[in-house]
Amino acid sequence: CKCGSQHHSLEVVCVHMECVEDITLDICKCRPAPVQLVQRGFFPCSPVCPTLAVSLNMLEFIAELFLHIAPNERGWAATLVKYLKTRGYHFMTADSFHCHFANTLAHYQQLVRLVNAEVEKLVDRSR
Repeated sequence: CKCGSQHHSLEVVCVHMECVEDITLDICKCRPAPVQLVQRGFFPCSPVCPTLAVSLNMLEFIAELFLHIAPNERGWAATLVKYLKTRGYHFMTADSFHCHFANTLAHYQQLVRLVNAEVEKLVDRSR
């Protein structure tokens, strides 16, 4: 890019529905990590310097799932860590994955609520 700001690399663990991949992002002022991750179909665990990102499809599935069962993020995260471990991907600790995933889900659900509220306002104004 031509923004003139300093570039740096950021390693992010990206969780898909069926696998996990480590990606390296080239970050600068005009291409922040969250924007690049959303463009790739992921939602970051942090709005500033995310180390984990989760597939938007998975977040939609989990948000819907938690509407129909008692939400148990810790149990779900432990299950996913074990599932991925059998497929060759190991997290440093299951608890760190749970904390990052809980942040990701909370930020995602808040963003969905804000977008829905804005859309509702626009619909009401157009009536």
